[in-house]
Amino acid sequence: MGKLCADQLIGKLVALLREADPDKFDDAVAQAKNQLTAEQKQMKRTDLEKLFDAQIATLKNRGVPEQIVEILQSQKDQVVKKASEMTIGDGNIPFLPVIKPAYLGYYGLMSMARNGLKEGYTYLNPVEVTDQVETPDGLYYIYDVEDGSSMRGKSPEAAEKIFKQQKRSGLTAAEVVNLCVVTDVLSRHYVWATGSRCKSAGGVPNVGPGFGGRPGLGWGHVGDSVDRWGSASCGSR
Repeated sequence: MGKLCADQLIGKLVALLREADPDKFDDAVAQAKNQLTAEQKQMKRTDLEKLFDAQIATLKNRGVPEQIVEILQSQKDQVVKKASEMTIGDGNIPFLPVIKPAYLGYYGLMSMARNGLKEGYTYLNPVEVTDQVETPDGLYYIYDVEDGSSMRGKSPEAAEKIFKQQKRSGLTAAEVVNLCVVTDVLSRHYVWATGSRCKSAGGVPNVGPGFGGRPGLGWGHVGDSVDRWGSASCGSR
């Protein structure tokens, strides 16, 4: 059943008012609003719980070690609670688990990234990667994640200026790799990791097309702009 238009809603309310006790109407409206608000919050929480479970299922399917999955899974209540109290951007991912390279290394993480059925590969020397932003210790979640779609065609340099204005943070190389593990972002576009840099090259890590169409962790120049590339970001960590 579709939503009522304003005229239809007014008509129904007027019909109810004719039958209602005027002295009780204001209280009834307030209680109805409270009930609707509670129902909407519960629906939002249910949707977030389903997303959380789906992400955990993906990690298991990718072969993430059981101990790591258990630690991430133990954060469910706090992650869902935090996300349920946030305003999530339209089309953004409410939250995303992040496995830092200290646990599986970039080689291990990229082997779980997918572009269709093609597995990821690491072309970049992991010791060259340095983060420009501070990230939590251990296994953590990022929130209000935009996968780079809105930044397609913009250079990392230009995207960083926009993120600063928006008070958002570019994702690190590890966070972008995790994005490519948990979601199908690579089926739509490739991703810059503007939250990181390559020490010797002075470039920006990215996940893009490698040899044979395999998704590859590599790097590009901060001023490069390509239509099918976008810088991903998050609202918080």
